[in-house]
Amino acid sequence: MSFTVVNPGQTADRSTLWRRAHAHSRLVRLLRWLLPATIFAIVGVLGGFVALEAMRNIAARPREVPTEIRMVNPHFLGRDDKGRVFDLSARQATRDDHDLQQVFLAQPVMVMNAVGRGQTRLTADTGVFREDSRILRLAGHVRLEDAKGASAATERAVVDTRAGTVAGFGPIAGASPNGTIEAKDYSVTDKGDRLVLRGGVRARLNGGAAAAMGGGPP
Repeated sequence: MSFTVVNPGQTADRSTLWRRAHAHSRLVRLLRWLLPATIFAIVGVLGGFVALEAMRNIAARPREVPTEIRMVNPHFLGRDDKGRVFDLSARQATRDDHDLQQVFLAQPVMVMNAVGRGQTRLTADTGVFREDSRILRLAGHVRLEDAKGASAATERAVVDTRAGTVAGFGPIAGASPNGTIEAKDYSVTDKGDRLVLRGGVRARLNGGAAAAMGGGPP
């Protein structure tokens, strides 16, 4: 039988070394977790600052607003399909920012056959003119006047500047040297020389004669 003599000092040194190695191992594991977490935290904070600054810049950026094209006392000159000149003017015009072919008119004045003798003049509170189709829509206290002294009042009118015609789908009342007329809708052709009335037509001629017709031209 053999015996090994162990020095108590050596046992204490081994225990200390083991504890130190174990503590070092735990520290290494902790650092392996802590360092990446710290890096991700720093990156997250920096990303948050960048996003916040971008949001501030967007909020501080002036908002883009549609730019209205306004015209004062505009004039639109053209010819219809028969070569007759029309003259469209207004107190003010605003071009649609989303549809440049559309122009809004304030207090428009339309003169058909502007350089001829048989002029027809239309006025209204507002109007919308499309430059592509050359259709003018009038609304509000629409008034028609011709060179012979006849006039008519209605609320809406559609002017086809290419064909040189006027049409309306609303009540109209007119007066001329020959008498007065009323109807539910109407159309004007032949440079304003021909007025066609439809629906509940009533006419009173100078001299006291009166007539009522269900439809069609009087």
